[in-house]
Amino acid sequence: MDILNLPQELLSNILSFLHPHDIIQFGHTCKDAHRFINPSNQILWRSAFLHIFDDPKDAWSLTPSSTTYQSKTTKWDWHRELVQRLSALRAIRSKWCAADEQSRAEDHLDALLNIIDTAKFAPTARDIANGRVPLEDDRYLSLNMQILADTDQFRSGLENLIHDCGTLGYMRYAGSDGNPWNSPRRPVTRSMTWSENERNRPESASRLHVMFGLTVRERIEHKARGAARRKVYDWALSGPDNDYGPFKRDGSGKVDWSLLEGVHSVIARNFAMCVEGHISMPQGFCFSIPHRTLQDPTTPADWARVTGSWLGTYSFLDYADLYAFNTWDEQLGARPTLDDEPEACGDLMKLELNLDDSLSSDPRLQTVLPVSHDLPVLYFSGLSRANSGMHRPVIGVRGTASLVPGGREVRWRFLISYSGHDQWQLEGVQPGGIRSGGVFGLWSQCDHEDNGPVGPFCYFPMELCKPTSVVLVS
Repeated sequence: MDILNLPQELLSNILSFLHPHDIIQFGHTCKDAHRFINPSNQILWRSAFLHIFDDPKDAWSLTPSSTTYQSKTTKWDWHRELVQRLSALRAIRSKWCAADEQSRAEDHLDALLNIIDTAKFAPTARDIANGRVPLEDDRYLSLNMQILADTDQFRSGLENLIHDCGTLGYMRYAGSDGNPWNSPRRPVTRSMTWSENERNRPESASRLHVMFGLTVRERIEHKARGAARRKVYDWALSGPDNDYGPFKRDGSGKVDWSLLEGVHSVIARNFAMCVEGHISMPQGFCFSIPHRTLQDPTTPADWARVTGSWLGTYSFLDYADLYAFNTWDEQLGARPTLDDEPEACGDLMKLELNLDDSLSSDPRLQTVLPVSHDLPVLYFSGLSRANSGMHRPVIGVRGTASLVPGGREVRWRFLISYSGHDQWQLEGVQPGGIRSGGVFGLWSQCDHEDNGPVGPFCYFPMELCKPTSVVLVS
C-alpha cells in the first residue's frame, strides 16, 4: 500500500513523529510527497510542532486578555513558527555571531522570546479536569522550558546574540583608492561604538537579556558595569511622562526594555553583594514565566500574590558623581563613564504586605500612564524593615500592582514613608508576568525635586529566595 494513499490526518500524524529535517527528506522522495509536506499543510506542521514545543493556546488561554488569544490564533502559522524556532536554537548552539547576519538576528531573538511567551506555565482547564492540581513549580509541565533549560550548555551563543545583535563589530576604512567599501575591515573599539550600538540594538535583545539574567560577559567585563550605570543614573531617561520609572516616555505605559536592562544589570550584581552569597537571586528563563508562585486561596482577589513577604535591596551613586555625570560640560572633556565610580548598596530589606482597598483614592497612588483593565488594580500596605540594625524607624509601605498595557508584565509602585511622611517612590516592573520572579525598577524622591537622587531597586517573593541562611531580626 502506498503510504501517500493514507488519509491526510493519519499520514500527518505518522510523519509528525519524525524530526522536521526528516520530514523534509521525505518530501524529496517524489512529487506527491513534496506537495504533501508543503507549508500550507497546517495539519502536518501543527502535529510536528507539538511534538517539540508547547501548544501556544495553553499559554494564551491563561492570559488575562481575550483579545490577545483571538488575534494571535488567527495569525499563527505552524510551519513558519517551527522553522523560526529551530533556526534560532540551531544558531545559539553553534555559537553564532550576530555581526555576521544582522537581518536574521532579530528573527532569532523574536523566536526565542516567542518560546518563552508561549511556554505552558500552569495546568489548563483540561489538565485540572483530569485530576492535575497546580504546584508551586510547574515549569516542568512545559516542553518549551525544558528546551530553554538545555540552552545553558550553549550559553556562549545565546550571550553573543544578546550582546552583539545590532552592534558594530567592525568598520571599514579607506584604502589606497579612497573608497571605504572596497577596503579591508578593522575592529571597532567599545569607546567608538557604545552610543551607536545602543541606538542599533533591537528592543528584543534587551528583553531577552532581562529574561535570561546576568551574562558571563557582563560579570567579568569592567566596562559592562559602566554601560548599565549610564542608563540607570541618567536623569534624561526618567521623568513625569514615564512616572520616573522604566517605562517609555511616549505616554504608552509600556516597558522601556533598554532602561530595564540597565536596571537589572546593576541591581542584580549589587543584590549578590548585599546577601553575601547566602541567597541565590531568582533569575533566568525559569523565573520569567507567570505563576511561579501560587495564588493564596484565602485571598482569591490577590491575582498578583501581593500578600506575603518580599526580599530586596537598592543601590545608589555618591550624589557628587551623579550630579557630575548629568551636568557634565563637554568643554571639560569626555563625559564620565561611571565604570569606576564607587556605588553603594543598601541593606537587605524585607517587606510584609497585605491588600488594602482603602487606598484606592490615595492621590499619590494614581498614575498618568495607562494600565490594562483586564485585571483590577490592587492596592496594598505594609511595613519594611532591614536585616541589620536594632534601632531603625518604622518604615511604612503602600502601593499598587497593575497590568502593563498588553497584559503580560506587572507594574508595581511602592511608596516608602518614615514616621508618616512619604519619602521615596519606587516604580518597577515584574518582567516575567503575573506571579513570576522579581520586580526591578527605579527609586526617586516622592516630591521629585530637580536634580534629585535616583537609583535601581529589586524585590523578590521571599518563597523564591532559596536557599537562605539570612535570619531577619524580629
